[in-house]
Amino acid sequence: MSWSSQIRIRSDIALHRRAELVLFRVDECTYLVELRFWSVILVTVQIDRIRLVTVPVELSAPLRTSDGMHKSREATLMEITDSHGYVGWGENVAPTGVHYVGESHQDSVQTMRDQFIPLLVSREIAVEEMDPNVWWGTEAFNFAKHALESAVWDLHARKENMSLKNILGGQLDSIVVGVVVGMSDTIDEVVAECVQRRNEGYRRIKIKISPGHDIEVVRQVRAVLGDEYLLQVDANGAYTVEHIEHLNQLDAFNVQFIEQPFAHDDIDSHIALARQGRVRVCMDESISSRKDLEQMLDLGACSVVNIKPSRVGGIGEAVAMHNIVRARGVDAWVGGMLETGIGRASCLAVASLPGFTMTPDLSASRRYFARDITDPFEMHDGEIRVPKGPGIGVVPAPDILASDAIRIETVFER
Repeated sequence: MSWSSQIRIRSDIALHRRAELVLFRVDECTYLVELRFWSVILVTVQIDRIRLVTVPVELSAPLRTSDGMHKSREATLMEITDSHGYVGWGENVAPTGVHYVGESHQDSVQTMRDQFIPLLVSREIAVEEMDPNVWWGTEAFNFAKHALESAVWDLHARKENMSLKNILGGQLDSIVVGVVVGMSDTIDEVVAECVQRRNEGYRRIKIKISPGHDIEVVRQVRAVLGDEYLLQVDANGAYTVEHIEHLNQLDAFNVQFIEQPFAHDDIDSHIALARQGRVRVCMDESISSRKDLEQMLDLGACSVVNIKPSRVGGIGEAVAMHNIVRARGVDAWVGGMLETGIGRASCLAVASLPGFTMTPDLSASRRYFARDITDPFEMHDGEIRVPKGPGIGVVPAPDILASDAIRIETVFER
């Protein structure tokens, strides 16, 4: 058999796609094959202005987890304008306290202002090359990196007149979403909320658990929701190695997995529970980069992964991690961090990628906010539509930007 090939490349920069027409000749027969794939096309952005927009947001109801009660949050939005007048929006969702991430909201915003923004405006930006562990010069402050990088992605997509979903190669137009039910004073209250959320149309519920608030709660919720309803539990690192046999009791209630049962740095306990194989282990806080991801998978510490773009340092890193789990056949899903509509829109774009195999924590706006700062994301038949307009597809409401309650600070102007 003899063969030869001749390649002609057609590039469409607007679509960020390359198509190769490959002419094969095999034993006197000629075949023309068109290969399509997403390519890295370096599109540079020159920034003319950056503003920090701080918006106080009240939750529609308190959310209790193993690390405390959450009643409100301060949303810090990034507005980045380029030399052509295109605008991109991002959101910093760092928690109020330091918690496991070592990055409080106050410190995160200060780092953006003092360190990352001067770096961002002093360099030529190719958004596809913004590796969070290299480009920014530090492995810390992933929430700050994500806020700026996601604004650049939004600006870039708007400039190309494409949705962020399409820029990233997403496939789903509508996504089945799940909801989180926090801890309450009584089991009856947890059960009642689970029933309420199911009746609202959610097809999957994740219950927050902690020692003393776990097995019996799951038992009663399962009894009410039925055997087939998708149920997960999340411990936020509340358990220790001594609880492994106790946690194995969850196997009796057909939970999809337990998320982050142990502290983020207690890898040995995760491995021990995962190896017993009775309850699937999902990792969240323990994985903040693709390096962490591959290490945890190689160690057998988990078989499910929660990928939060904000926690891992940006959309680009989340996509890279998605590619890893897809190649390795590992179940994964996109988690949320109480984002407003700005952060929620970019998360939905990421969640539309084909390798995310489990229901994301990306609930409707009214689940957490009496009023979102963008047009609300609404759920229909258990699904939320991925924005299809340019960029992330949403912007803050004009009356919110004009409100006396918000603070707008211009931190850079050329």
